Amino acid sequence: MTEQIKRSEAPVAMTWDLTALFADEAAFTAAVTAAQAKTKALAKQEQTFTADAQQFAKTLASYYEASEALDRIGMYSMLAVAQDTTDPQAQQLEATAEQASTAFAQAVAWLEPAIVALPESRLTAFEAAEPTLKQYRHALAAIRTQVGHVLAPGEERVLAALGTTIDAPESIQSTLDDADLTFGTIEYDGQTQPMTKGLRRVIAENGARPVRKQAAEQFDTAYYDHRFTFAQSLQAHVHAQNTLAQIRHYSSARAMDLSQNQIPEAVYDTLLTETHAHLDLAHRYYALRKQTLGLDVMHPYDLSLPLTGGKTPFAPTYDEATATTLAALAPLGSDYQAHLEDEFAHRWVDVLETKGKTSGGFEDAAYGVHPYILLNWADNYDAMSTLAHESGHAMQSVYANANQPYWDSQYPIFTAEVASTTNESLLNAYLLNTTQDDRAKQIYLLSDEVENFLGTFYTQARFAEFELFMYQTEASGQPLTAEALTAKWDELEAAYYGPSVTPTPWPKAQWARIPHFFYNYYMYQYATSKAIATTFAKRILTEGEPAVAAYKAFLKAGNSDTPVNLLKRAGIDVTKPDYLDAAFAHVKGRLDQLAKLLNA
Repeated sequence: MTEQIKRSEAPVAMTWDLTALFADEAAFTAAVTAAQAKTKALAKQEQTFTADAQQFAKTLASYYEASEALDRIGMYSMLAVAQDTTDPQAQQLEATAEQASTAFAQAVAWLEPAIVALPESRLTAFEAAEPTLKQYRHALAAIRTQVGHVLAPGEERVLAALGTTIDAPESIQSTLDDADLTFGTIEYDGQTQPMTKGLRRVIAENGARPVRKQAAEQFDTAYYDHRFTFAQSLQAHVHAQNTLAQIRHYSSARAMDLSQNQIPEAVYDTLLTETHAHLDLAHRYYALRKQTLGLDVMHPYDLSLPLTGGKTPFAPTYDEATATTLAALAPLGSDYQAHLEDEFAHRWVDVLETKGKTSGGFEDAAYGVHPYILLNWADNYDAMSTLAHESGHAMQSVYANANQPYWDSQYPIFTAEVASTTNESLLNAYLLNTTQDDRAKQIYLLSDEVENFLGTFYTQARFAEFELFMYQTEASGQPLTAEALTAKWDELEAAYYGPSVTPTPWPKAQWARIPHFFYNYYMYQYATSKAIATTFAKRILTEGEPAVAAYKAFLKAGNSDTPVNLLKRAGIDVTKPDYLDAAFAHVKGRLDQLAKLLNA
């Protein structure tokens, strides 16, 4: 489907059902009122919090109860905005949720500093006197890693009060990108259509070269024309994060952000070093693509066209994609299948691209409620792979929520992306296995797996390198101008693409198209996760039930230990480069297969 429709025109069965969160806005308002009451009650416990073990346990229970309620409130309002960013009523819900969340953060700003300041001997005595505190052991240990970085209660209140202001650059970027930006119209498929992000993806895979070029230029021009606003938003966001790192006594914003999941910074540096050492694999693929397509000059808008030429051999409808995804993920067991069937049958997914809807795809979950998935559907393999990807997130939420208490259920992004990319690998492997007599599909799938690695690993590593540049540049006192951002972007693109890809000649500001730069050292985890997921998928398919059981134990663990420890239990040590080397070896093997098939 390429035509963008109004939300009111979308079939109800293809929209998500938010009543699982709140029956209506009146219920939402009542929940906000109740959360505000919990917030006021918690604010009064500052002086008595650490008086004795019983009061300590009681306050912690109240704190997590209020946090859980506010998570559901925030998620409801966020989803309401995501389905239509132009809806003023949804925007009001989001403002209400943000105000409640900010008030809560201010009211309990003293809690984490008090936990950090508590002597270890006193905490041990508390646990001995009140056994229920054992359930919070990991959560408390995670908070206590902030020793030296949590401020005095009054200072924490000030930072909490500034939460909405600190987050403003991301909101500005999102509104500009999803609501204000337009891309004109384009002649495609026999009709003049409004250019949308979903249509551009379809054209990139299926359009004739002049149309692909036109679509790319229209997109690039729209972002370029707004480059100064996008650059100012990025500058403000990066400056805020660097300032927060200084205030909290971290050596850098990267150290601050990685410490939240207790990820050593060496993991990040090793990723970039190993990637640069294996850029030859990416360059080899692009050279093969250029040769196969018979292009004298290959531009970035040629990189999504199937190597088989013409139309993609996969054009699944949403219903066909759900059936294929179920079949592909069958090795994960009947319980996993049952959860997927529930997802597809009971409106967990908002499927179609509609006017004002947030672009891309995501999954989110609130404890005690099924997950929600946002898609912007197009009948292509990429959309089906996105469905499998976001379903991986959803299933991790299902398993973690069912097996962990609230405070240990919210798994970090570092491990979340493992679950999603494992599903992508299993989908690709399933289709490779079931289409062996179709050369075109085999070429498409092999190239997709290699390109998926390029996009999920190499591209995200490039984004991670760009992100590090932004933070280090701003920290040194240099402004992040549109010109400086574009120069660095072009430099990295040339290094990662290699000599076979020629830049497009028109002016552009492609860094402006990446909302994840507002997510604070988020993207490197896509690359690490892709390498980890490759191992998980291989084990599931070759070792069977023991590997499936280990994988599900990983899903069920949620955030009950550090990501490094959880992965070590699963047999992967991310503090060493071995897992990266294994991933490069895998993609080299797939590239060998693809080259042989293309040259046969």
